[in-house]
Amino acid sequence: MHSQGHLALADAARGTAPRERAAPARLPAPGTPLDEVFTACEARGHARPGAAWADFVGCYHWAAPLPGAEPADDDPRTVPWARPADGGHVLSGEWRFAQTARGARWVALPALVERGRMMFVVRRTQGAEGVDGYRLRELFVPDGLTSSAGGTPLRSADAPFAWAAAAGTAFGSARRLLAEGRATHLAVLLERERDALYDRLRKAVPEGGDEHLAERVDRAAHVVREAYSACCGEGPDGLPLRPASLVAAGAPLSQFLRFATELLPPPRAAAR
Repeated sequence: MHSQGHLALADAARGTAPRERAAPARLPAPGTPLDEVFTACEARGHARPGAAWADFVGCYHWAAPLPGAEPADDDPRTVPWARPADGGHVLSGEWRFAQTARGARWVALPALVERGRMMFVVRRTQGAEGVDGYRLRELFVPDGLTSSAGGTPLRSADAPFAWAAAAGTAFGSARRLLAEGRATHLAVLLERERDALYDRLRKAVPEGGDEHLAERVDRAAHVVREAYSACCGEGPDGLPLRPASLVAAGAPLSQFLRFATELLPPPRAAAR
């Protein structure tokens, strides 16, 4: 087991939180070894569960490799908009797809929000499509499926980078949650899966990953979701097992990881 894994388990067994790690001053950039991306983002996820992923999304436009669209009408009275809702936004508007969107399952749609412009990732089948455009009316889009239009665009080859960043942040956040109480079988499972993913990332090429990396990321996402689901429950006194703020902070990460390898396929698959 990785040395950090031993420390986390020892801390959990004592009923204390894992050792605090200061979040790095800068986010890692594409091209950084994937294990280093994971480690840096894990530290951020543990130190600042909610802000860590928001920082990444603000810095990198992860949805840039997806087929895009443009508003069907420049009239400010009809431009696509999204209003805040609990855990996401409610999106409405009309767009026109680029030619690259033909046959795409997922698309990235720009829309105005209170603080500017964001990109909302939706399944194409969630809207109504006709010869005059693509329409959505009151569709809820969770926070984990939004990206910053102003961030540095990622490329298709950067998919493993995005996976490593999201998985690292999610594991750091989940370990923070589980460390609030006693060690459980989930803490052990989480640590085992964390170390297996870290080992796979350590051997992978930043822009190529390896043929089994996507499978390991999907498995890690499942284990993280299990940990969060367990923390959403109530104790025997009827009180939440973990602070609601920490559980809510991890929701966007879990949402993104659930679809990460489908949204951003491995570079070889994306190139076909």
